[in-house]
Amino acid sequence: MKAAGAFKLNESVLRLGAEEAFVYLARGLELKRKGVDVISFGIGQPDFQPPDFVIEEAYRAMKEGYNGYGPSLGMPELREAIAEFLSSERGVDVKPSEVAITVGAKAAVFMGMLSLLEPGDEVIVPDPGYPLYESVARFVGARPVYLRLHGGNGYKVRYEDVEKLVSERTRMIVLNYPENPVGTTIDRRDVEAIVELACRRGIVVLSDEIYDHFVYEGSHFSTLQVSEWRNCVYYVNGFSKTFGMTGWRLGYVVTNSALLERLSVVANNMYSCPPTFAQIAAARALRHGLGWFKSILEGYRRRRDLMYEKLSGIPGVKVRRPEGAFYMFPDFSEVIREKGLRSERELADRLLHEKGVVVLPGTAFPRDGGVGHLRFSFAVDESSIERGIARILEWLEAA
Repeated sequence: MKAAGAFKLNESVLRLGAEEAFVYLARGLELKRKGVDVISFGIGQPDFQPPDFVIEEAYRAMKEGYNGYGPSLGMPELREAIAEFLSSERGVDVKPSEVAITVGAKAAVFMGMLSLLEPGDEVIVPDPGYPLYESVARFVGARPVYLRLHGGNGYKVRYEDVEKLVSERTRMIVLNYPENPVGTTIDRRDVEAIVELACRRGIVVLSDEIYDHFVYEGSHFSTLQVSEWRNCVYYVNGFSKTFGMTGWRLGYVVTNSALLERLSVVANNMYSCPPTFAQIAAARALRHGLGWFKSILEGYRRRRDLMYEKLSGIPGVKVRRPEGAFYMFPDFSEVIREKGLRSERELADRLLHEKGVVVLPGTAFPRDGGVGHLRFSFAVDESSIERGIARILEWLEAA
């Protein structure tokens, strides 16, 4: 929709799409205001608070005077803490000069695509996948090329499938693992082969690994563990998921230090600097370690297993047990046909308005790979999982 009068939007802004998780969040909140008992499996937000010591450190940092502007690439304390943390955790050698702090991981993705892509470049993105990648690629004039994830490849990114999509115009390969919305990881051999291919061909690998600690089977193998990473990897992570700090807006990039010097100019123009007191608290949190997170991960594993059990009990629904993140992406195609519904969007809308259950239509992620699917977040308590899926089953039985 174009603005009226003097407010004529330029074509690049019109190519941006909204993240529908926030659209459905708003709809659910509106129903809550009307007195409806809403159960939300919608937005991907951890339901735990940051640890008390992190909140206390933020308060202490404010009292110590960390309330003003800071460097555009982030406070040295946090850049150093991230470099130490990643080096220790992944067995690599990341330097503080190779780390930049951003206002959320979204800003990291946006700045990377804005800085590295030209109109007409091709960007390989997963389908289904987090909608930001397609949206920003189109915004800068690049062309998304879709890497289809489906039952035949286990909804996993595989090197052979990526290789087939690479052309002379390929400038970037986007990886997101564990993956939103399907919850799969990428096997080590595929990570290594994709990074090696990209470095050899002069292609950037934008690797969004923000769910790296939500892994339930096996372990996470990072792009930073591939020896050539400095030549072609643009690694993105943040504090929203593992630390439950979604509203603090702290993301970070790890990449070639020469590129970061240029990104500092982009950051300076875009938002001046990330919030200083939050960075000091995050640095102290990293140095505290993640021992406290083990119990949270176990709780999310129990939720995953419960949701898988309940969704598997709905006749006609096909569901896979995710390896990581906190999402399930069941296929409701058979149910949609049997109930005479037009699409997964009609199903999602009716579940919201008739049963007070928020789920996201698969085509919010954002292409054909989500047709017939719904995305469920299990970042909710076990009682809500049981009650919400019971409501869905009730609706289907009555429809």
